[in-house]
Amino acid sequence: MPEPTRSLTMDEALLRRMAADAAVYSLTRPWALVMWAALTAGLVVSILNVSGAEADAGPLVTWMPVAVLALAGYAVWLTVASARRAVRAAMPAGTTVWVSLDTTVLRVGAGTRTSELPFDTFRSLRAGRDAVLLRLRSASVVTAIPRALVSDEDLARLRAAIG
Repeated sequence: MPEPTRSLTMDEALLRRMAADAAVYSLTRPWALVMWAALTAGLVVSILNVSGAEADAGPLVTWMPVAVLALAGYAVWLTVASARRAVRAAMPAGTTVWVSLDTTVLRVGAGTRTSELPFDTFRSLRAGRDAVLLRLRSASVVTAIPRALVSDEDLARLRAAIG
């Protein structure tokens, strides 16, 4: 028998905070950490080249640290924008969102849409401050639900079921 359904109405502030949780999750994934390590190494090497370069080294060597920092900033901006777009598409502001947990199924509704997701659909779970992010087994995408709708007991149950 399903637990009582909890619901809330999405607002802009919650959408921004959920998107921030999703962006942090994306920017700290293993492949993202590899990217950050490569960008850091590129920055260090480019700074060493600038400090050791002769006066006639040219503008490419001089501007390389700036280019690496710009690339890192663009990666962060792109990730945050993508997370905001995804969260807003799934749960627009003003939409009533609800969550219900059964013994083996997570039910999520936003407006007139409803999803019924068996626990074995998920590979992992990460609870942020404002969003619970559930990574799907068959893809590298995540499902985000408002943290306020999931109790600590629900999180523990989900973690135990997901493994």
